[in-house]
Amino acid sequence: MRLELTSRHAMQEALFSGLDNEPLTFLTSSTGLIQLIDRASHEDSTLDDVVQLVSREPLVSAKMVALANSAAYGRPGRTVTSAHEALHLLGMKMLRAVASSLITAQLADRAAGVNVPMVDRLWAHSTEVAALAAVLARRFTSVSPDTALFAGMLHDIAGFYVLAKARTQVQAIGIDLAAHPWTGAEAAPQRNDAVLAVGTRRLLAALRVPIELSQAMETLWRGYVVAPPETLGDVLQLANLMAQTQSPFEEFSRDPAVCGIDLDEILERGEAAQVVREAHAQVQAMQQALSRPR
Repeated sequence: MRLELTSRHAMQEALFSGLDNEPLTFLTSSTGLIQLIDRASHEDSTLDDVVQLVSREPLVSAKMVALANSAAYGRPGRTVTSAHEALHLLGMKMLRAVASSLITAQLADRAAGVNVPMVDRLWAHSTEVAALAAVLARRFTSVSPDTALFAGMLHDIAGFYVLAKARTQVQAIGIDLAAHPWTGAEAAPQRNDAVLAVGTRRLLAALRVPIELSQAMETLWRGYVVAPPETLGDVLQLANLMAQTQSPFEEFSRDPAVCGIDLDEILERGEAAQVVREAHAQVQAMQQALSRPR
């Protein structure tokens, strides 16, 4: 089933307006993490190629070991004690996800202060979407769950970047992304030229995220959602809607009177919802493993 989503509010366009053309800057401490993402994204890279880079990033090492021992990825009776062992167990795609989560965490920490509530809410939303995406990808698609986790952690990168640059308090926009049936009689509406989409595209390019993943993330602005999901883009869109913690930059209504369709039938009682309920402990374990370093 496809559901069309209403267009974003003009306030969102104003909030993210600088992202389409301004110079992009990251913390110096992000350089090594960006190099890790780049190296881990090359098909010809081997685990041995990235071991030295990982050794220079203690937080990456710690996160990889924590994930390897978590309920989501750990193996009974086996305790992983080194980043090298964790890397061999989890692989390059998980390494990308961990590096991206730490870049996002750096932006979140930089954005703290007057915007702590917004940052905390956006972080909770991002980690939940990432964990849900991994579960949905494993059940419904041929997409690697680790790739879905990686994309989920970065799908709100523009929000963290804007908050990191803000010097005053940013208010939640509370946009209503109410849905209604799309019959397919006409071409699906495209909103990829929205400022948020353009800004996200530029940020992902700066982080050296592979173009195919960037294109998948643009599904979030295509204007409709497919359930059950078939592609990585479908997975991200559905996970974004299913997350219990909504982004402070966009919200949606489940009221059938507003939507024109019973969204709860899909998001609460549908096949995808059943899969997520069965994997509740795994989702929680992944969220815990992706918690921000304090």
